[in-house]
Amino acid sequence: MILKGLKRKALKKGIETSLSKRGTTTMNVSHLKTLAVLIDASQSVNVLSLLKLANELGVKSERLKVMGFKEDQKEISDDKDAAYYNERCFAANGSVKSTSLKEFIHTDYDVLINFYAEDKLELNYVASASRAKFKVGFAEVDNRINDLVIGSAMDDTNLFIAELKKYLKVLDII
Repeated sequence: MILKGLKRKALKKGIETSLSKRGTTTMNVSHLKTLAVLIDASQSVNVLSLLKLANELGVKSERLKVMGFKEDQKEISDDKDAAYYNERCFAANGSVKSTSLKEFIHTDYDVLINFYAEDKLELNYVASASRAKFKVGFAEVDNRINDLVIGSAMDDTNLFIAELKKYLKVLDII
């Protein structure tokens, strides 16, 4: 119990540190080539629809990376479409233990879509620590994490996709 509390406090501090660094170093995206999607795997998210989204945005499927957070899983396993992590992938000091999660955080994606609508510490940590150049998410999540906030319901993926495409065109990213 004490270690869990220390881990939560360290993750919160890590989020604040990442957000303060992000504010001073915003990056511009000239053209969308790589796409990452962070999902809450406890929600019903169809990974195939994410592949369709990437295709509609002009990103090849091999340039798409999907990372999912599984809250109640003791064991995690990756499949061909997505990689997963859980709270055990973080040490008590808040550092990341999982190599696939470290790789996801340290890769410079053009756009990161934070496809989750509930504030969860582990999701917010990965989203804020990610080196993605441009971050998109839902309005229900901490607005400091995302560069673009879309105010649609999570279950209305068609509206989210339409709004995302519209704003990425306006910003001359696609």
